[in-house]
Amino acid sequence: MRAQLASIWRDLEEYICCALLAVIVTLLMTQVLYRYIGGRSIAWSEEVCRFLFLYLVYFAASLATAKNLHIRVTAQIKLLPRNGQILLLLLTDVIWLLFCAIVVKVGTEFIISMSNRPMVSGALMLDMRYVYAAVPLAFTLQAVRLVERWWRIFTRRDALVVPSEEVF
Repeated sequence: MRAQLASIWRDLEEYICCALLAVIVTLLMTQVLYRYIGGRSIAWSEEVCRFLFLYLVYFAASLATAKNLHIRVTAQIKLLPRNGQILLLLLTDVIWLLFCAIVVKVGTEFIISMSNRPMVSGALMLDMRYVYAAVPLAFTLQAVRLVERWWRIFTRRDALVVPSEEVF
């Protein structure tokens, strides 16, 4: 059971992104078929796809963080000795972690402030706080993945890998 939960946690962003993409593609195909066959559109499907795509983008950023595949400039890092590489990567990740904390704080405050004057989406009449929640949720997960990666490096479960120019 513990191994299954660890596996789910390890690949959480992949599961989320795959599910979101599957729903988006299904809704878009349904919309196309409905327009082609029925001559009408499904008003809410485009809005749902837009909102799900927003979640997909933010959780894909977290996926890139978890897999250490995010965009970085690494030319200067490779010129440094090993300890310099570790220090520079740690410094940039600490700055990134601080940025994540700021985004989570400001995003959460924004969502809370929306209680005073609620906004709803056009077709679904969905409370927009659920849509905007993607930002603090995904940045929280990014921060957790950053801390988790450095924890594995410091406990020597994983080796420090300087991201390469080519990921494939």
